[in-house]
Amino acid sequence: MKQEELVLTTMQKNFGMITTKEAEELGIFRKTLVRMVTKKLIERVKRGLYVLPNCWGDEYYNLVYSSNYAIFSHATALYLLGFSERVPLSYDITVPFGYHASLQNNKDVSLYYVNKELFNLGKISVDSPQGKSIFVYDIERCLCDMIKDINNQDIEIIRYAFKTYISSSKKNFVKLREYAKKLNVEGEINKYIEILM
Repeated sequence: MKQEELVLTTMQKNFGMITTKEAEELGIFRKTLVRMVTKKLIERVKRGLYVLPNCWGDEYYNLVYSSNYAIFSHATALYLLGFSERVPLSYDITVPFGYHASLQNNKDVSLYYVNKELFNLGKISVDSPQGKSIFVYDIERCLCDMIKDINNQDIEIIRYAFKTYISSSKKNFVKLREYAKKLNVEGEINKYIEILM
């Protein structure tokens, strides 16, 4: 099979996307990808990431593909975890203080900054709606972040998330209180739980 055919076959099986790393693992040369872009057989989304023409690929994966310092958080993470019914209008992403990269210039992204010591607290990997692995904060971290920034969040999203969490078999109040203490929202979290239980 020719390299170009291999690229197209792989992309069709992979949500219309391929990374340079995936191509190299298949023995495909970078110059093949460049040539395919020139021929308009594929499009370069960003460095190291290619999609089929007229294919958006995976919007969540595309956003954070080249960043080790971006975690979906707040309402976006609630949606990805199944604790919100609303598709986010913008992407909530948390980065460590000192972050200076392309997401800062993206008008569709709401960036939240956190101390490096707390950045990885609750970080988990989930599949995006298109099946690609992305990082989000777990539900306990999301609830704490939403309460911490309650004045800038939709209260109905927060209520729904808490009600769904409390009725979930996966709830972990010990972890929730541990996170709340580290994020300085212990009193507010306890009030919310008392009201809803």
